[in-house]
Formats: sequence, C-alpha cells, structure tokens
Amino acid sequence: MLKYSYLIYLLLICEISNALIKIEYDCLEKLFTNLGSISTVSKNSTTLEYNFCGTKNYVKPFISVTCNIENNWVTELGIGQTNMSFVLQDELLCFKNLTEASLSSINYNKDIFYESIPQKVLRLQINGNDIQFSKLPSNIIYFSSIVSSQKIPTSINLSWLIYLNQFSIDKSYIISKGSHLFTYNNDLDGSKTLDLSYFDIYSLNIPNLKYANVFLTLKLLIDYDQSSWSNITSWTSLRGASITSTDTTVFPPIISQIKGENITDLKFNIPFSNVQAFINFSQVGESFQTLKFMGSSRDFTMGGTLPIILPTNEAFSSFQLRDAYIETFDMSSFTNVKVLSLVNNSMSGSLPPILDVTTFKKLKSIDISNNQITGTIDNSYCEFDLIVTNNNMDGTIPSCFTCFFGLSNINLESNFANNNFENLDQPSSPSIIIPNIMIGDSTPGNYELFIFGENIGGTWIPYNAVTTSTGISLYIDVLKPNKLIKVSSFLKPTSIIYLSYNISKPDYTFALSTDNTPPQLNTVDWQSSSINLIFDGSFFTYNKSIVNITIGNNNCLVTNTTFYQINCTLPISIDSSLQDILSFITVGNLTTQFTLNPGVVNKILNCTQYNDCNGGGYCLSDIGECKCDSNHQGIDCSLQFVECLNDCNNNIGKCNNQTGICLCPTNPYGWDGIDCSIPLHTISAVSPSNTKGGNASIYGWFGNIHSNLQVLIGNKECKPIYNTTEFEIKCNAPAGTGLQSVSVIQNSINVTAKDIYQYYSTDKTCPNDCTSTSNGICNTTTGYCNCIGRWSGYDCSLYSNPSGGDNGGLPGSNSTIDNNTGGTNITNQQTNYQILITKLVEIDFSGKSIKEYILLNKWTVYSNNSKTIYTFIQSIQNDQCNITYTIEEINKDREVSFAGIIFKLTSGSVKMTVSVENYQYSSNLNTLQLQMKSSVNNIQTNDINDCNNDQIEIDNKSNQDNSLNYLAIKKDAKVLNGRFIDRIESDGKSTFMQTVLVSKSNDSITVGMNLPHCTKKCLLDPDFSVLISPEFVDECGNDKRESWFLPVVIAVPVCGVAAIAAIVYLIYKKRFIEVPLKRKLQRISTSKN
Repeated sequence: MLKYSYLIYLLLICEISNALIKIEYDCLEKLFTNLGSISTVSKNSTTLEYNFCGTKNYVKPFISVTCNIENNWVTELGIGQTNMSFVLQDELLCFKNLTEASLSSINYNKDIFYESIPQKVLRLQINGNDIQFSKLPSNIIYFSSIVSSQKIPTSINLSWLIYLNQFSIDKSYIISKGSHLFTYNNDLDGSKTLDLSYFDIYSLNIPNLKYANVFLTLKLLIDYDQSSWSNITSWTSLRGASITSTDTTVFPPIISQIKGENITDLKFNIPFSNVQAFINFSQVGESFQTLKFMGSSRDFTMGGTLPIILPTNEAFSSFQLRDAYIETFDMSSFTNVKVLSLVNNSMSGSLPPILDVTTFKKLKSIDISNNQITGTIDNSYCEFDLIVTNNNMDGTIPSCFTCFFGLSNINLESNFANNNFENLDQPSSPSIIIPNIMIGDSTPGNYELFIFGENIGGTWIPYNAVTTSTGISLYIDVLKPNKLIKVSSFLKPTSIIYLSYNISKPDYTFALSTDNTPPQLNTVDWQSSSINLIFDGSFFTYNKSIVNITIGNNNCLVTNTTFYQINCTLPISIDSSLQDILSFITVGNLTTQFTLNPGVVNKILNCTQYNDCNGGGYCLSDIGECKCDSNHQGIDCSLQFVECLNDCNNNIGKCNNQTGICLCPTNPYGWDGIDCSIPLHTISAVSPSNTKGGNASIYGWFGNIHSNLQVLIGNKECKPIYNTTEFEIKCNAPAGTGLQSVSVIQNSINVTAKDIYQYYSTDKTCPNDCTSTSNGICNTTTGYCNCIGRWSGYDCSLYSNPSGGDNGGLPGSNSTIDNNTGGTNITNQQTNYQILITKLVEIDFSGKSIKEYILLNKWTVYSNNSKTIYTFIQSIQNDQCNITYTIEEINKDREVSFAGIIFKLTSGSVKMTVSVENYQYSSNLNTLQLQMKSSVNNIQTNDINDCNNDQIEIDNKSNQDNSLNYLAIKKDAKVLNGRFIDRIESDGKSTFMQTVLVSKSNDSITVGMNLPHCTKKCLLDPDFSVLISPEFVDECGNDKRESWFLPVVIAVPVCGVAAIAAIVYLIYKKRFIEVPLKRKLQRISTSKN
C-alpha cells in the first residue's frame, strides 16, 4: 500500500511541476488558440489543464515551451501558425521572464511586434518567407533567420543591428535567381560602431562596412551587383571576411586596396578570371594571417605564374590557392608562409631541392596534391609536412617519412599515394627516429617541454602521442615537423614521459626524461668482449651524437643507444689486471662517474647516498663508496682537504685540513705561529745565584728557536747567556737580594714567572735564634732551626710528643686517616685536628682564578701499606691530570732530605706527599695554587683537662721574602705551631715556592701554595707533628702549677705545598660555668689549710 501511495505522490508532483502561474497559462492558452496550434498541446488527465511546459512539436505548427519549474514561468517560447488570419502583435509581452523567442512562419505586425519584445529576451529567431525586418530592440543580442525565400526586395539597414553581437541569415532551400532579394544599406553615422563577432549573410551586393567592426561571412547571390566591389575600400574596421559566389567574376583590381589593422583573414571562393595585374596583399595590415583563393578558374594566373604578391607582415602564416593555373612550382614566393596549399593548379615540373632551409624558417606544411609534378623528393623536405598525392613523381621517398609507414593509425602513406614511388610499400626502421627533450619555461599550472631531434614526426602524429608514466595525455604542438614538438601540461609531468606513435608497436614508443636526471647505470657487460661494452640502465638517450663514454683514458665509440641501453666499442684492448678504472658517461650535459673492472659483468652501485661524492672524488662502483681526491676528504668527499704549512712543524701541531690552519698544542709544551714553529716557552724552576750574582739556571721548556733571547731577573738583565737548550738557560745573574720575578723573552714572546728567583745568602737568621744553643742550632743558609734532642718547633722551644699514651705526664696523640675524604685526623685528649687538601686552582698572570677543581670527597684509595702509609688518587681534566696524595704516620724520629733541605721528622708526626702530574694549562703564562685547610674541634673523652681551657688565638708570620713561614694557633693552653718551607720540586728541579694566607676564621685556617708552571710534575712533601709546651699542666690540683701547652707543628717542605694546621675548638657549657666554679672552690679550700 505504501509503495502505491508513493507512486501517486510522484505523479502528483509531476502534474504540479507542469503548472504555470495563471497569467502566463492564460496567455499561452489564448495565444495558441489564436495561432490555431492549441490542439497540439496535451492536457493533464486529472486537472484537464494544458501541459504547456515541456511541449515540443517540430512539425507544423512548430511549438516549443520551456519553463522555469521553480518559479513556474516561461523562459523559452517557439511558436508556429496554422490560422493565417491571425496577426501577432504584442502578445509576447505577457511573458516577462522570456529569454528566447522563435517564430516559424508567423504573420506579425513588424511595427508593433519589434517594439513589444519582452525586456529579458536575448535571442530572437524568425524563420519563414518574406521576413519583415526592422530595428531590433537593445536587449536582443543574437538574431538569426532561416529564409525559404525572400522575393520581396528587402534592404536591411545596418543601424537596425547596432545592439547585436551576432547576426545571421541562412537559407532553407536551394537558391535560384531572384529567390532571395537581400541587400544591405549602411546608414551608420559614426556615433556608434556596429560590433558583430558573427555577421553571416546572403546578399545581392557587397555591403559598405564603414563604422562596422565585424567578421563577415558573405554569400553573394546569383547576379549580384559586381560594381559593389567598390565598397571594399570601406572595410578599414573589418576583422576578416569570407566571400563566396558562383558567378564568374572579372577580378576586381580594387581588392588590392583592402587595408585594415584588424583584418586577420581573407577568403575568396569565387571563380575569378582575367587578372590584369599582380594582386598586392603586402599592405593589408600587421594582423593579417590567412589568405585563401578557392574555386578559381584556370584564368586566375599571370602568364602561368602566381598572380599574387603575398603579405610580408610577421603574423602572416597561411596561404591557399586552389583550382587556378601555375605553370611551374617556385618556392621562392613562399618565404613568409607557414602553411602552404597549392592543390589542383595544373603545376608541372619537378620539386626543387631547398638549398637553404633557414630561408623558409616559418614553413611547416606543403600540400601540392592533384598537380602534374614529376621527379623525386629531396631530403630537404623532411622538415615539412608534405602531401604530394596524385602527381607523377618517382624515385624513393625519404626515410624521414617511410619510418612511419605501416602505422595504420597514421596512414602517412596516403600523403604519397598515386605516384610512381619505389618504396611506398616499404617501411624503414624506426631506429632513425631520434627524439630528445628539453625543459621549457614552466610555472605552476603551465608546464612546457620541447621534444626535438631527427625524424620525430609532423602534425599528423596522434594527438595523444605524448603521455606521462601514469597514462595522462599531454597537449602537443608540432612547431617544426621532424624537428621540434612543444608539449604542454597543466600538471607537472612525471619524471619519464613517453612518445608513442603506435601503442601496439613497442619499437615506436620512446621514453624521455623530463628532469635533469643523469644516466643511471645498472650493469656494464665487459665480459663477452675485450673491446665491446654493453651498458644497461636508464635515462640514456636515442641520440648517439650527445653521448660520450670514456673508460680510463680511452673514448668508447657509441654504436647504438636507447633510453635503456648503450653499446660502445673501445679502440684498443685494456689490461685485464687493472681494477677500478675511472670512467664517465655523459648524455647531453649530464654526467655519471663510475668505475669498471675488465673481463666481468660489472654491477654498478652508485654513491647517491653520498651525493655522488660532491665533485670531490669519485665513486667506487663495485662497493658504492667514495674515494676522495687530494683536495677533499670525508665519507662523501664534501669536506675540503687543505695541507697545513710544514705539516704544522712536523706534526707538532694538529692540522685542521679543512681550513689548512694549524691547531698548536698548549700542553705539555705550547707552540704558536702559522705552522706551530714558535715555542710558547715556560719557566718551571730556577737555580739562583747568591746575592753577589753569578751563575744562574732557568729551567722550563724553551723549544729550539731562540730569536733575540733575553733573560731578566727583576728588571736587570742576566747576561751573558752561556748556554741555551730546550730545557735550560744558563746566564750570569746580576747582584741582588730578596725575591724577584724572572722573565724570558724570545721570538717576540715574553714569559714571566712571578716571585720565583730567591737570592740566597749565608747570613739568614732563624726564629728566636732557636731559643738557645741548648735547644737548637741556626742554619744561616736556609734560616731554619735544627733542634736538639726532644726540642722541636720552628724555634726549638717545644717538646716533641711521641704518638699514643702519656709520656712523662704529656698526653699522647693518635692519628687516623679518613678513607672517604682523604683527611688526616690527629686527636689529643678532647681536641681533634683535621687536615684536608681542598682545592686546585689555575691562576693567570694577573692573579685571576681561571679554573677551580674541588678535591674534597673525590679521592680513591690507591694503596694502604701496614696501616701507616695511605695513598689516595684522583683524576681531573678528563683523566689527563692525576693528583696523588700520600700520608705516612711517623713512628720513629728520622731525618729526611727534600729539595736540597735536610729536616727532622719526629715520632708522632704525619708526613704528606702530594704530586700534580700532567696538568693541562690554558696558557703558558698560567700557574697553579694548591689549597689546604686545617681545623680543630672538641670531642667527648674521659681524659678531661679543664685547667688548660682557653680562647682560640691565631697568629702567622712571614719571612723576609713575604712568604708565609710560620703560624701559631692557641686554644685551651694548646698551641698549633706551623712551619712552611719555601721549596718545591718542579719537573725534577728544586725551586722557590711562595705560600700565602687564603682565609682564616676563629677555628680554621686555609693557605695556598703557589706552584710554578710545572709541565710534567709538581711534588710537595709536608709533615705534621704534635709538640708539647714546657708550661703544660698535666693535673689541675696545684694553683702554682706551670701551664703546659699542646702545640701541633706543621712542616711544609720544599715541594711548595702550604701545610695547614687548623684547630677548631668547640666550647662546651663546662668551659664557662663548671670550670670557673671548680677553680674558685679549690682556692677557698687551699686558703683554709
């Protein structure tokens, strides 16, 4: 039931869709009734209304109604008439949305009808007999009329057509004399121009077209007015004309006077005769392109020669003369013609060779069929589309044509049929077809390619001959037959396109590359012959002349080539033992390099992943890797290789062979200069003279070039210089005193070691004169005391205290080593001392810190011998520099020598040795500073000695060279007594070292030992001892007791390391409350007794 309801609904919709608004429905019903054609309109079976919309009746009476279904009004109306008594007047005004009207054999009142055409009508057609013409309204753009007969003489004024774009009058039956009496009258006054893109008429006269910009198609009627040819001089605004007549016409000379800058085409299909003078078309205008004379009589000639002087303007391209008379074929008249047709002109004689093709650079096509030409076709005609059908020619057809014979889709043989050629049925090989391709000017949406070469075909090749690899056809335009074809595309073509003359014959399909892809090699067969090679690959060419192959130093002559294969022959055999012969293949301007091995089938691996070695080397094709030339390097040879001067002084420096610049080393020895030949010398140690001057040695590294060498001690020159080696300079030092800097100047480079030269004297004094001769003896050379017996300290005023337990009432000290921090702890009763190496600092010449290396908590235990010697190590500067730190607990007094100084180590002391090896300096002017810190703190113990409690006092003393020599820290009746020896071993040489105070606080002190520029090794050897003051009180019971102090002596030997002894004192509550109270009670008790 539902489906039937749906059908009923569709039927109703269809019925309703034929409905019209009432006013137009009523107008149509009335109009068709008056015309006598209402009976041809069907009715709606339901409403019984007329189905006007969609009515089509092409037999009399003609009816056609087209409606706008959405708005239900008439848009196109065609009407015919059977009631000939009815006269159409303004009935069309009812249809206000009408755009097109067609009247067929309608009686109408022209005075009313033309004025009553609805405003939206654009196209009007009136067909029938004896059409009444009048001025057309401005809304009409297109007017046409098919006239069966027009026996009423009718003159059409051009002003009636002034608003039109197209005007056309055609016939429906054969024209006879008097059947169509049309003439045209030019009544234009110049106020408006008649501008018709299409003006197609029959006429008894040639109209005057002044003020008319039209393209005229004129069919002259029988017995037309030949005197009206005079009007042709008015065609100055004409765009072109095609004139046809069957009347034999004496050629009007006035035709030569046609001139107009807009004229493009002139075509005459008229049997002209009796040409009295050459017809000159050389002055028509610059836009003139095409001239045709057809249907001419044999009298259209000038004594057997061409009666026409052709145009010379650049735009002219096509000339056709047919059915005239030319005695012989003379090509010299056609140098400005692109398309030439001389069909059926009774020409005889032979087809002359074209000796200079460039003379006919525009000529593209020649048609001389249906003449009496004899002889052969010269090869010079290969550059033209040639048609010679129906002549008397013989000989052989050039292979540029016959190579396309046998292709049914082209049928090129027909252009040479009906002659006496020997090879009409003998196609030649397509191997002579040699296409090449060139990229034209291309922009998105407009891509141009040009196929050029030899024997590539003419305008007769299939329109879809060029396709992409995806099968899309490209537009082609044959610019020069067999030479040049233009290819155009809206889309960018694929990298390979195909030129195919016949898809069913593979030999007639040619692959062409659209981009600049160089030849791609897959294999080279050198196995089958010692001189013949076969190259398989792609992106080759069909043109042998643009292929060049070199194998080593030999050119391989190309014998055959296609897009996918090349054959070539070497002039001589090549030694089969050779390997990786450098070879090149060039196609056009694109070259591929490869290497070959003789006697095998070479599989070619390219180096595209290495950008074909970037022009800096060549590809080893058997492995696909680059081999760089002497000027390049890298896996893809993209990096420049530039040799450095003198190999950077025989590889002392590192050559940056991309820039040719030497990178000179700074460690262990520095070099400078363009080739690293200038030494950046260093000073690591000195052996000074005494204060009177004399022999001095400066140690370090000085290289082997000593230009303008000069040595200064302070501001005085050390001269003469006795001897100079790579590591030592000997000179005669001037007299002087104290501590001086040393400067070595050579090669325009000045290096200064600050405060390193210490004049020595034999009358140095010792601290406190070593207390007494019983305590110690002064060494006047060094200024240090040599203590006697148990006396110790920097002035021999203290007792040495062996380690562990009491010694005659003196508390003993215990030493422990922290494996984690590398610190040394010395404990005495409740007091603990800690000694740490904290930091290594690189310092520039101005004293500024350049780099700092924190050494705390980074030590690694290297060895532990008998629990008395501990060795720690750590590496810095990416493991280039090693710092070794050895701690030894001294259990027995002994004398040691270091850096030329003999000193005593007492039992209970701790000896330290520090070495800094292979430090990498930032500059040859920089030095190092090693920092040590000592601190003190209280610990919980049962051994309480409160009567010695006191505040912390820190005192430091410098020697005459401003080097920190002694320090004392006093706390709780205990004294930290330190001594710093100003010597270090620098690269195995003893030299002066200065120690400076870095910082101090209430419970700690940090000193820095300024090391010289040690190239290989700085060696330091400090020691620490616990000493007891004679005033130390072992018990607190007697108020008249003498106070004893506990000193800690720190000796810093000649290595130049500052030995730091620091006591950190933690004051407990007992110190301030309990101890004073206890002392007061003891005094009261004593006084009572």
